[in-house]
Amino acid sequence: MITFKLNKVNISSYKVMGPILVKNKGKLTIGDNFEGNAGKMKNPIGGDTHLRLIVSEKGQLNIGENVGISNSTIVCWDKIEIGNFVFIGGNCKIWDTDFHSLHPHERRHNGDRYVYTAPIKIGDYVFIGGGSIILKGVSIGNNSIVAAGSVVTKLIPENEIWGGNPARFIKKLKMKNG
Repeated sequence: MITFKLNKVNISSYKVMGPILVKNKGKLTIGDNFEGNAGKMKNPIGGDTHLRLIVSEKGQLNIGENVGISNSTIVCWDKIEIGNFVFIGGNCKIWDTDFHSLHPHERRHNGDRYVYTAPIKIGDYVFIGGGSIILKGVSIGNNSIVAAGSVVTKLIPENEIWGGNPARFIKKLKMKNG
């Protein structure tokens, strides 16, 4: 486990401001020009959380190029792919696992042996508003926007805005050329 606790860390083409926790037991790849913000003083809308990237033994977390993440937690037990030019707002949670069995007997007596996981795919140029939760099995298409505070439980096609709990379609984006 590696913890960065410096106000500003520049590593090659990475910029990290505030505390970041990286717990990688699987496979974690981060593209060029990654920016991570964490803590009260680094992103005032994100609250008091750190930026956490947690990958289990069987997990594979791929973060593309030119990605910015603020005060959020990503937990990967299976596979999470984050495209290029993605912004993830403060206090978001992205989890590809239920963490615990859905069956009460399993939870209580058998140590959660049957926990559901499903991959998450976030396309290029996606913006995820602060306080959103992205759950297992979700795909978010290129250029789409997730409104702040949303809970995403199913596929969001490309070029759309979704929001709410659960997240619902709001409108199509009109894409400009150039």
